[in-house]
Amino acid sequence: MKLRKTDSMFRKLILRRDNFTCQRCGRQYTEDNCRGLHVSHYWGRGRENTRFDFENCIALCYPCHEFHWGHGDERPEYMAFMLKRLGQKKYELLELRAHIAKKRDDKADEIILKELLK
Repeated sequence: MKLRKTDSMFRKLILRRDNFTCQRCGRQYTEDNCRGLHVSHYWGRGRENTRFDFENCIALCYPCHEFHWGHGDERPEYMAFMLKRLGQKKYELLELRAHIAKKRDDKADEIILKELLK
C-alpha cells in the first residue's frame, strides 16, 4: 500500500501521543531515533474511515508489529488490548466506523493534520 503525505503527518501525531514507546513491549525510542517504531492500525489502513482515527492506531516496534500483532482485527491478544484500552462501547463504535465507507479526501485530511501538528 502506498503511503501518502498525510500518513507521515499522522504517524508523527501517534508516536508523540504514545511517547515514542511500543504499546505492546514498552521499548522506548526517541523522536530523533524512531525508525523502528511503526504505527499499527487495528483496522487496516485500507479502511479510509479509520485510517486517521486516533482510537484505531498505536505505536508498535517492528518486531511487535510484524511478528506478534500485525493488523489486530483478527488477533485475539491485540483485540483484548484494544478492548481494555478503549472499553467495550468505544471498541464497538470503532468497529462500526471501520465498516462504514468513506470517500478519500487528502486535502481535508491534510488541513486537519497540519492543525493538530501545531
